Amino acid sequence: MSWASVVAARLRGLFGHKRLERELDDEVRFHLEMQIEDNLKAGMNPAEARYAALRSFGGIEPMKERYRERRAFALVETMAQDVRYAVRTLRKSPGFTTTSVATLALAIGANTAMFSVLNAVLLRPLPYRSPEQLAMLWSEVPSQNLREGRSAYWNVEQWRSQSESFADMALFDGVSSTLTSADRAEKISVVRHSPNLFPLLGVQPLHGRIFSAEEAGQRQRVALISHRFWQGRFGGSFDAIGSSIELDGHASRIIGILPAGFQFDNDADVWEPHTMFPDWEAIRRSRGGGFWSVIGRLQPNVTFEQAQAEMSAIARRLDEQAPASDPNRGISVVPLSLQVTGPRPRLALWMLMGAVFCVLLIAATNVASLQLARSASREREIAIRAALGASRARIVRQLLAESLTLAVIAGLLGLWVALAGIRAILAVKPGNLARLNEVSLDPQVLGWALATCLLTGILVGLAPAITMSRRNLTPSGQEGGRGIAGGVATRRIRRTLVVAQFALAIILLVGAGLLVRSLWSVENVDPGFRPERVLSMHLSTTAFRATAQRADFYNRVLEQVESLPGVESLGITSELFIGGNPERELTAEGDARTISERLRFRSDEISGGFFKAVGTPLLRGRFFS
Repeated sequence: MSWASVVAARLRGLFGHKRLERELDDEVRFHLEMQIEDNLKAGMNPAEARYAALRSFGGIEPMKERYRERRAFALVETMAQDVRYAVRTLRKSPGFTTTSVATLALAIGANTAMFSVLNAVLLRPLPYRSPEQLAMLWSEVPSQNLREGRSAYWNVEQWRSQSESFADMALFDGVSSTLTSADRAEKISVVRHSPNLFPLLGVQPLHGRIFSAEEAGQRQRVALISHRFWQGRFGGSFDAIGSSIELDGHASRIIGILPAGFQFDNDADVWEPHTMFPDWEAIRRSRGGGFWSVIGRLQPNVTFEQAQAEMSAIARRLDEQAPASDPNRGISVVPLSLQVTGPRPRLALWMLMGAVFCVLLIAATNVASLQLARSASREREIAIRAALGASRARIVRQLLAESLTLAVIAGLLGLWVALAGIRAILAVKPGNLARLNEVSLDPQVLGWALATCLLTGILVGLAPAITMSRRNLTPSGQEGGRGIAGGVATRRIRRTLVVAQFALAIILLVGAGLLVRSLWSVENVDPGFRPERVLSMHLSTTAFRATAQRADFYNRVLEQVESLPGVESLGITSELFIGGNPERELTAEGDARTISERLRFRSDEISGGFFKAVGTPLLRGRFFS
């Protein structure tokens, strides 16, 4: 018989199960009656004739099992039988089933929800062409602990011309601009970037085009808009291409619309040429510290380690040519995937994933203990199954089928728990967590949920299965009166499960306690000011070109806000925290050191009432008026 005929016959046996079972029973009964009739003719009485016929068959049920294995796909058929029997068994124990399903559903749901966040933020590739080749390049001064600093335009041009590890480099900077219309003005996020940024990322506009290098060099006012801005401002109309928007008092023509899923630099609204700064010529010639962020694409087959070694050599060469006021500036190459998430969110997510996985293990050990205790009431059933011809492997497989069925039911309910958890996470919106809007129950997350269900089912059914494999499947009245659930192996497994639960619980409690204490310590750090009852707002004055206009604007704002009821004091600062300000040099009077040895620092420009408004105490001297 050919292999195709064998497969066809087995498929017919698989799907014609009931009919073949009836035929098998009829055939067995026919042969049994024939053997009984032969025994009667040999002079036996009816009882002896039937008993002798049964002995000659060697057990009817084992014989049927051997026949089923030959007639169909035995594993599929027996698995279906095991699942049907498992469902009936679980229905007979509603208390055990409800408790176990609820426990496992919460644990599986929490793991699925946490993995959905981990997958979206850390594991899923960035939505760019060959994202594994993208890197951020930062300027740094290790001697002064200045890391991930931005760079000057002249430095980036030198990096691009001297590097062989990078196929291309692009620069960008996020700024705030005032969008004005006939009836209102509002602050929006704008990214000014070099024209090669989108080709470097491998991103094409949804409609329209990107601006060219010639347009950027001629400082033409052209712009691309985000998909959200297009929907909100233009209602998704294609008439947006070619229309104008007014930014900081200047009209810019829209030439392109970005795709809906594109996110970059805090999801900006408008993208325009990097030459749109009013003092562009001075920016282009400046060296040392700057405000440009730089992204590069590695050449094929170039590793980040090789790129870092080359950029460090370039930094040393540029340092030899740099003026004395800009010493020891290095270059750091960071993979874009690491830069997007950041080291702290990455560590926090892996810690949380480990914590919820420990919860899953605790839940599995709890249900395994219940399953092991439940086997005490089933020892007579298992002994009878063994006496009827069930092998040790068959009984172990049946126990595993029950635990897997239990885990699958819990997993289906766990998906609802995971969905509720995802909605809660999106509602809370943890700060500084990139790509959080991509969290969903996608195929990868569903695959993880399925794998978690299978792992949980195996862990739950492992304890009873090990007990069965190590004991003689005899009635409970033997072995000195000890049943299947009372043997030495069972007691050892129970002790192991209890120890595992305590160990995992202690790990979680200690970790949670340390995190709570760390949070308490952070909350009690003195920031140097009093944040209670302090409100802040952002002002955009880039439309005011002259210093006198800006000063007059600030003075009018101070006067009007100060006149509001309930306002005790107020002030204005260029940056609420100084980390984003450019570097400056500190030169003390009478300092004989060279400029290269002087300290570089960052500073804020504030109004006279700023420190009083934020509640910063004065140790000595006085505030300026």
